[in-house]
Amino acid sequence: MTVIDVHAHYEPRMLDVPTMLAQLDERGIGRVALIPCMNDPLPETPRRLLAVVRRLMRSPCHPLAQVVAETTITRDGDLRLGGATYAIYPRPDNASVAAVVRAHPDRFLGWIFLNPRAAVGLDELERWRGVPGMIGVKLHPHWHGWPLTDAIPIAQRCEELGLPILIHLGFGARGDWRVLADAAPRLRLIFAHAGIPHYDRLWGAIRDDRRLALDVSSPYLDEALVRDAVAAVGPERVLYGTDAPYGFHGADGQYDYGAIRGWVQRLRAPARDIDRILGGNALALLDR
Repeated sequence: MTVIDVHAHYEPRMLDVPTMLAQLDERGIGRVALIPCMNDPLPETPRRLLAVVRRLMRSPCHPLAQVVAETTITRDGDLRLGGATYAIYPRPDNASVAAVVRAHPDRFLGWIFLNPRAAVGLDELERWRGVPGMIGVKLHPHWHGWPLTDAIPIAQRCEELGLPILIHLGFGARGDWRVLADAAPRLRLIFAHAGIPHYDRLWGAIRDDRRLALDVSSPYLDEALVRDAVAAVGPERVLYGTDAPYGFHGADGQYDYGAIRGWVQRLRAPARDIDRILGGNALALLDR
């Protein structure tokens, strides 16, 4: 069984390719789908704070989570954390990921990062979709700050091409995923980080729609949340991811590719279902 990480970031300032390959070999990860970097390197978020945020997003106080999230975005669209500001890039560099995919076709796949607000849309998709190993489109309406109606042309073109979209939802019009699902009824959507910031609210809504799936990447999640997500939507609709290089580091300071894999392997589920999450679902989704 090939283990496939469907959600990692190409951020050589934090984790370069040789180090990544060494970690993949050590942990038995076969392939990784890379996303172009969209922001300056970020500091480690305290685990206690992450736990508070998770509880807030899953509680009846969910609207308060939107208020908190909005305080972290500056007027210029950058990220403010702990008194420091980190740039969010309106035009992530797809060329950098394509170069890594070309150099290591047996280990890396790539997502094409688009941003309709910055006029990075269909032309950029057409430019990169023909590169072997570029598997679909990444969208981040939360940080890039646009309503999902802006991505309808992208969704419809991806539907025509048979390409999936990996999307990090936001609040309000930035999280109304039904807009894309309705506009492109055969489109395959993967909701990043188990559907953050909606979690349980999303899981119930997508349970009966087999086009829609979750990845379980990121320190935004914890082991209990992953168990709940798998139970809610079924193991055939969940894909393993890491969000590397963010959130999980060993005593040596290197990124730990074993953390989220451990969450999946400890699920109280048959081995065949665990294998689906770790790689089988990705192979089926990506037709690889």
